[in-house]
Amino acid sequence: MGGGGAVPCRRYVLYMAWSPDKYRMGISAIPRVDFSYLQNTEGYQGMAFISPPLPLALCEYLLAVFSNQPERSGKPYRNLKIPFIKRSKNYPHSILRHKFKQVKKLLERYGDDYLAHEPVIFKGEGEAVDYFTLHQYEDIVEFILQGKILFLREIQRLLQEQGLEVDDLEAILHLLTLKGQVVRVPSVKWTANGAVACNRCGLQYRVVKAFCNEGQKECYYCRECLMLGESKPCEALYAAPARVRPEEKLVSSIRLNLDISFSQAQYEAFEALARFVRKDSLNECLVWEACGAGRPETVFGAVREVLKRGGRVLFGVPRRDVLDDLFSRLERAFPGVSVEIRYGRPRSNNSKNSDIVLASTHHALKYYYSFDLVVLDESDAFPYRANPILINALRRAKKTEGKLIYMTPTPAPDIYARAQRGEIKVVQIPIRQHGHPLVIPRVVLEKDIILEDKLLDKVVQLIRESIEEDQAQVLVVVPNGYLSRRVGELLLPRLEGLNIQGLKERPIIYTGAHDSERAKKVDAYFRGEANILITTGLTGRGDLAPNSNMVVLWSDNEIFDEGYLLQLAGRVGWSESYPGGKVWFVGTRITREMEGVVRKIRLLNEEAQRRGYLENQRIRYNRVQR
Repeated sequence: MGGGGAVPCRRYVLYMAWSPDKYRMGISAIPRVDFSYLQNTEGYQGMAFISPPLPLALCEYLLAVFSNQPERSGKPYRNLKIPFIKRSKNYPHSILRHKFKQVKKLLERYGDDYLAHEPVIFKGEGEAVDYFTLHQYEDIVEFILQGKILFLREIQRLLQEQGLEVDDLEAILHLLTLKGQVVRVPSVKWTANGAVACNRCGLQYRVVKAFCNEGQKECYYCRECLMLGESKPCEALYAAPARVRPEEKLVSSIRLNLDISFSQAQYEAFEALARFVRKDSLNECLVWEACGAGRPETVFGAVREVLKRGGRVLFGVPRRDVLDDLFSRLERAFPGVSVEIRYGRPRSNNSKNSDIVLASTHHALKYYYSFDLVVLDESDAFPYRANPILINALRRAKKTEGKLIYMTPTPAPDIYARAQRGEIKVVQIPIRQHGHPLVIPRVVLEKDIILEDKLLDKVVQLIRESIEEDQAQVLVVVPNGYLSRRVGELLLPRLEGLNIQGLKERPIIYTGAHDSERAKKVDAYFRGEANILITTGLTGRGDLAPNSNMVVLWSDNEIFDEGYLLQLAGRVGWSESYPGGKVWFVGTRITREMEGVVRKIRLLNEEAQRRGYLENQRIRYNRVQR
């Protein structure tokens, strides 16, 4: 963790304040401000500290353990059923001593020595709150923060971009927190079971221990979102839900210009998603697409429904190149609507509160209850699929009553399970534009794929069949770079000795994730300069030649989860010139992942058959200037 910062990492205290008729518990780094505010607004007369200065996360945890919601907002003494309290005049001090003992005992378990033997009574005068300054700046601070969740330094930067230098910003944010207009949370928190988790990205397993130079103690930080700055127990995140926009009270006409043709399946999905946003009781929808069957425009009807009512839309997209493409499509489809794209330095045609926002994962993490419709577009996101950080970010970005649409060919297991239980609406696009069934992988079981420095005859046979009979190229996918090179070295002499018709002068190209010439080799294969590409996976869009078969070697390896195998299988048969390609999973055993892929593809094919999409494959639905 970084050291030597100007802000101490242990500066929040747990306190109790009291009046003649009630008491309240809270945490603060500026307790004089709390006391002044509570004294002036609610008549509190005393305050005491029941913890030493601590990191925000530990203070929040103590508050959650030793208080309930009424105690955090002001609990009356009447009808208190606490046996240790004897007389009403001792209520505050009896409760105070009880809470103090509880906190001190728990801190000892955490290795924090609290040297005080009794609560420390706050004796200072309440710091005068400059309410004129508060009212002067609270609107602009809340406006800057609305719909976002940010660190103090990020809020300062946004204010500076507006030409504002706000003195004592933290005090203003703290007062807004006391008033309930802003939410403050530690960026790394202690959970109810004593574990630690990141409040920024939502992950638990990526929070790791580190020594803190500031506090001279072992602490934590989140490794997953480190590139955005350290998320740690002493750093506060501030958030405020988006305000209702005046436009949301009106229904306006929004022009949707779609100069494209839909297949029947796409058109029905388009209409179903518009109905989902307009009147469905469920708040989440899974658009389960066959690989290569989806297109962003299928959700544009739903987008229009939200825009008509003055709402805002967020698209979360894992791939930067897809963001650029989607930005262009949305600008063409919604003339006059402000569209903003956020990755790196923001670019937009209206950067202030745009109607439609496209965000990469790290930008999506900054939104908080801000959008009426949120869309996860993983249609063309491979290999960046089922990203838990992006999913967490989009769920937090959605307003409480907003809608969330997942567009993906590889549903995350938890989303698929919820859909199976009926908790999420499901819209399927089970067939591609060309109307042919999806290719179902064939499973080939072999004990040893490489035996005595010789590639298995069955594998050579599959490749020969592809080149000679199908006149197709072959993509061979293996688990790692070593096997890519090894398989290539063993396969080349075997093929050259078989006199295969159609074998090119350069029959094999092999590459891996760390190959500096990977892009050139993939491009050469795509141009047809080689029959076979042996690789560790697909990393780009459209990097598979149209007339290709696929062999996945060691398909039972743990690297090939269900989503990965489903995406690989989906890269075959997408071309209208060769819709009946072949996919083989070659492994030593059949895994649940392999079975799951075969089962899901069969389900999609059966759904396409049931709904008549195969017979009506040439029907197209034009939607122009709706």
